[in-house]
Amino acid sequence: MDIRRLPLWEGRNATYMSNDIINVLIEDQGEVCLELSNTCITGARVNPLSLPYFRGFGSGVLSDANGEWYQMKQSLYQAGGSYFTFPYSSEDEITSNNTYWTLRKYGTEEKYGGIWRLSEMKSRQEGNRYKLEKVDLVLPGQPVLYTAIRMTNLSEDVFYASPSNTVMLGPPFLESGCFIDTNASSFSAYHKALRELAVNRFQSGPVFSELKKSPLINGGYADASYVPAPTGTYDYLIGKLPERGRAGWISVINPRLQQLFILFTPIELLDSYPNMFLVENYLGRMDSPWALYDGATSQVFSLSIGFNFGPKRTKNFILEKGKSKTIYYAKAFLGYDNPRMNLGIYSLDFIDGGMLLKRTKSTIFVPSDHKFEAIMSVSKNLFQNDQES
Repeated sequence: MDIRRLPLWEGRNATYMSNDIINVLIEDQGEVCLELSNTCITGARVNPLSLPYFRGFGSGVLSDANGEWYQMKQSLYQAGGSYFTFPYSSEDEITSNNTYWTLRKYGTEEKYGGIWRLSEMKSRQEGNRYKLEKVDLVLPGQPVLYTAIRMTNLSEDVFYASPSNTVMLGPPFLESGCFIDTNASSFSAYHKALRELAVNRFQSGPVFSELKKSPLINGGYADASYVPAPTGTYDYLIGKLPERGRAGWISVINPRLQQLFILFTPIELLDSYPNMFLVENYLGRMDSPWALYDGATSQVFSLSIGFNFGPKRTKNFILEKGKSKTIYYAKAFLGYDNPRMNLGIYSLDFIDGGMLLKRTKSTIFVPSDHKFEAIMSVSKNLFQNDQES
């Protein structure tokens, strides 16, 4: 087990965490997780998280000579990896993913044998006053990064938000032939945002029950759970997570590397995520910086997966004055040795010591604390000890 601080670019620092199975790197700028790596069957250590070619290395977009190319948006300047967005996606206000966080402390704990870090940020912007506290935890013997985030309303009014957790996957892990699985249902697709130069593949509006039968704009159906060769399209799909059960989850399997990425969140909690989403960017964004100039050839092949409280521009999460709420999620990345799992997952069972992903009689076992007992215990203690006076 190892945890330490590392300098990155131009005053940008990060925390390194490792349990000899996974390596984790979380940057202070925007609290972006830049790495969650593991070893594939051919021996290479693979980072499944996308770090697009245009990711900035300076202190911020406002001081960068190429700021206009990034549309002067800090979130694009540090795009990629895995990140938490609160209160909602915006460049006009202080949000969790476009500002610096402060690392308060980090260390080890005795009960579970894990390593943890505690970070926080505050916004005192008029009409946008809130505080976030975040605990990240790595446990021995598990290829999992657990996260707890407590959101506190510092304003004098009710706070309406749409928090989301996003994981942007890219090559070498993401490639044509990968399979996406989830226990969500009632899917639907949405039009691209007005500012985005892109072409949609899937029809917006209809509600459908299987990703394998997603309605196309031009008629017919396509399998949105299969990563195709580049289609030049960009699609945002959202699905409803079950209201009962242990956890909501999304997984991506790479059959060639025999590696699995899975994002999961507890369901039966008061403030659990109700939705999952997919952003399938198969060389389909033609606006800068995704392309060299607006309307040019797309340069980024990626798949973003995550959880949220509603589609873009909705504010379905409510915080009363002075109140706090905590949400939990985890992401795992591991290799597997059973090639029969190369075509995806039929079901997922929660058993003692972890999760069992099944395809007929074949399985992948993910050692994990799917009850989130460790992160709940550790974060509760850290949040209590660091209450705002």
